[in-house]
Amino acid sequence: MRSLVAVDSNDLATLRCPWCGRPAPRSAFGFKVVRDGEVIGLATCSPADQLGGLYPVASVVITQLWVRPDDVGELVGSQLVQRAAAVVVGTRRLRYLVAGGTHGPSDCRHLPARFLSALGFTESVPGVQWRLDLRRTARVKQAVRSASALMGRLLDGRRPAPAGRTTRGVPPSPSSPH
Repeated sequence: MRSLVAVDSNDLATLRCPWCGRPAPRSAFGFKVVRDGEVIGLATCSPADQLGGLYPVASVVITQLWVRPDDVGELVGSQLVQRAAAVVVGTRRLRYLVAGGTHGPSDCRHLPARFLSALGFTESVPGVQWRLDLRRTARVKQAVRSASALMGRLLDGRRPAPAGRTTRGVPPSPSSPH
């Protein structure tokens, strides 16, 4: 069984990409997926204003994302990105999750364009940078909740009482003209 947990400062300093051997660059936080005591995937992030460079205002940047070669195809990378997005959405003042991407050969700092697109990222700087608009993501989530609540009320068979009328079994108040 695998688990997804936050990384600590020791992880940020010691975990290295199994593909290229590089540690996470300038990262403020991240998550790892652990199975049987071994790290099989890692995503690290930093607020854009701590990195410098040309990033959208109010964004967090994925600084490194990797999945161990034997575990590719198990949706580990997708889970890591979803968890990072969930944390960033919770801050409410941040708007984008940004990732370096490429249409060519990828690595832990330049993710495959096809992978990013499948997760809902859009290309913001052609061939270089992709972003996930978290306000749109959060709105969709809220719309689904609202629709689900409405559907639950409709299927429950109860209807709201019309304004200004009494419901069955409830006597009118003494001040009403009835």
